[in-house]
Amino acid sequence: MESTWEFDTTTGAGSVIVTIVYEYESDEDSTYNESIKEVWFEGRNVIGLFSDEQFKEMECEAAMRFQHHKLNYKQEDYQP
Repeated sequence: MESTWEFDTTTGAGSVIVTIVYEYESDEDSTYNESIKEVWFEGRNVIGLFSDEQFKEMECEAAMRFQHHKLNYKQEDYQP
C-alpha cells in the first residue's frame, strides 16, 4: 500500500520554509521504498530546483523525521 506523509522544514541560505511530501509503501510488518515525492513552496512543486547536495540533506532529514514519526505513531496506538 502506497502512502504519503508531509512535514514542513527550512532549506537554503535564507531558511525558506518548504513542505516535503514523503512517500512510502507499507505492509503489516514495516515500511519500505521511502523517498521524497514532492517539495512545495508557495503552491508550487519545486523539487527540481535543488542541488544534489541540498536534496541529499533533505532526504536525510526526511528519513530521520519519518523514523521518529513512526515510533511516536506506534506508541500512541498502543493500548495495554
